Formats: sequence, C-alpha cells, structure tokens
Amino acid sequence: MRIVKLLVILSAVLVFSTSAYALVDVIEYPTGYFCPDQASTYNSPYYRWFNEDWGWSHNAIGGTITSATLDISAWDVDAASGEVDKIYAYDEGVLTLLGSLTGLDDDWGYTNFVLGTNFYNEIASGLQIFMEIDTATNGNWAVTLAKSALTVNGGTLPDPNPGSNPVPEPGTFMLLGSGLVGLIGYGKVKFSKKA
Repeated sequence: MRIVKLLVILSAVLVFSTSAYALVDVIEYPTGYFCPDQASTYNSPYYRWFNEDWGWSHNAIGGTITSATLDISAWDVDAASGEVDKIYAYDEGVLTLLGSLTGLDDDWGYTNFVLGTNFYNEIASGLQIFMEIDTATNGNWAVTLAKSALTVNGGTLPDPNPGSNPVPEPGTFMLLGSGLVGLIGYGKVKFSKKA
C-alpha cells in the first residue's frame, strides 16, 4: 500500500514539475530567410527589402504558461535613421502589432516583445509571426534576421549571433529535483510518525 501511495505522489510531482517548465523555441537559419552570415551581399535571401515581407511559425508549446516573450535577433537595424520593421503575431486569427525592431547598429542584437496572456492559446498551437519590412521609407532599408526565440516561463535566450545556439538549461530538471526532495521529506515525516 505504501508503494502505491508513493507512486501516486511521485506521478503528481512529475505532472506538477513538467506543467510549468522553462523553454525556448528557436527558429533560425536556414529556415525561411534567416541570415546565416553577416558578411553576405545585400541580396536575398540574406537581406530582405520592403517588398519582401514574410512570416514564420514557432513550434507548439504545451503545459502551463506563466510568462512569454518573443525575441528577434536582427543585424544592423537602423531605427535611429528611420528604418521601421514591424513585427506582428496572430492572436485568435487577427494579425496584432507587437512593435518594431530596435536591434543594434552593425551588430546582432535582440529586440524583446513581451507577449500577454491573450497569446497563450496561440503559443500552445504554434505562434505565427509576420514581419513588415521598412514601412516608413518603402525601399531604402533592408533587414536580416538570425533567430526568432519564443521563450516561456523564463527560459534562457541563446546567443543572438548566427550559428551559435547553446542549448538552454531546462527548468524542468530543477522543478523535478525540488519535487523529489519534497517527496523524500514527506516520506521521512510519514515514516517517523509510525516509529
């Protein structure tokens, strides 16, 4: 009987520890038109111009979501000089503006977009992103992206540079470990009462 109770408690701990995990879903080259090389020429597929808008989808992420962000790594975004590259996400089928890329001048850098709870259902089914390039000047600026990182529950972002994608340490193991410690403590208290 004790083994059955222990198995029930262990399965509850496993369900709890995997329901609110930290995860980062990264879309990067050669998917779509994400740039593999900052030294490439100013031609597609490495750079995209105002008439080359496009979108992509992240993988579905299940479980309990407590927070979510979208981080897009772009090269040489000239926002201070007038470049406006708008990022949208679908919310219940409606294209919703998240904001514009900021990035870094002559360097790879992330632009962070905090996703509200209204996007959690979309994240669970595969968040769809759309990018509208150079909306302010219609043709003077181009953009290139390295990564689109969808982070849930405080996952660790990868390096923004192309080709470097260290695997983020999953929070699941930490939650599982703390659950097992609690289970051991519960067992010690229960068995010490019988002694």
